[in-house]
Amino acid sequence: MDHHRIVARLLGALLLLGAGFAAGIATVRFGANPANAGDHAGATITAGHDAPDMGGGAAARRTPVVLAVDKAAPAVVNISTERTVEVQPFIFEDPFFQQFFGQFMDPRAFEPRKAKQTSLGSGLIVSPDGLVLTNRHVILRLAQIRVQLADGRTFDGQLVSLSKNYDLALIRVKTEQPLPAAVMGKSNTLMIGETAIAIGNPFGLSHTVTVGVVSALHRAIREAGYGDLIQTDAAINPGNSGGPLLNVVGQAIGINTAIYAQGQGIGFAIPIDRAREFIKEYEESLHARAGEILGTDRFGRGLTAG
Repeated sequence: MDHHRIVARLLGALLLLGAGFAAGIATVRFGANPANAGDHAGATITAGHDAPDMGGGAAARRTPVVLAVDKAAPAVVNISTERTVEVQPFIFEDPFFQQFFGQFMDPRAFEPRKAKQTSLGSGLIVSPDGLVLTNRHVILRLAQIRVQLADGRTFDGQLVSLSKNYDLALIRVKTEQPLPAAVMGKSNTLMIGETAIAIGNPFGLSHTVTVGVVSALHRAIREAGYGDLIQTDAAINPGNSGGPLLNVVGQAIGINTAIYAQGQGIGFAIPIDRAREFIKEYEESLHARAGEILGTDRFGRGLTAG
């Protein structure tokens, strides 16, 4: 075999190797072999195509927190309250102003004007017949109460009971259909460090969910007169008051009631066992009033309530 023939064969072999190498690069870069495209770290995803499913489907992302929120959210309500107050512009109360400028102004300008005060809070439906649990400070001294469900339905609410010992209140809404009621857990079995989920209406943002842990138990806020509270680092903001603190299985373990203004991640909830006692007292009072003798009829028979 002469020298020229050997050189020609070597060049042919090199060309074949180069062609095979180029074809391999094209397969990795452009996905010529889809079955193996995912095995190459350098594979490029073509624009407009979905990312490969790496086990991140909806079923895989339904964590215990997601399931707990799905279970409890329908029973969480937004509460808006309104009252009318008389407001006197402070400058008109100044004797100096009235002495020198009052003669030039309409006397009606010195009369108090009426203004509406509104507040927002949260609540929890605790019975299908329309009993709603919330904080006392959310609805106290306010005349009109509106309760809105997660599905958009809105009801007029009536205050039916205030707790003497805790920042709790009960509202009754009239409904012809059963409402979604919360499942109440137990607060006497809580563990420090377990997951805590808050749902409420902070700053008017309906059904906001925050997640943290139970930071401490049996906390007291002496300045406010509160004791035996659950401390949590789940974010609680103005408007969360009256909403539930949940455990990871969607049970209500507390009613959010206060925040520590000087720090972040320090919120407090009334244990649900205290709320359960309050609800029981209210229900027992209803039964007692149902049998209360109001008087007698013209035949001397006793008349009872309800």
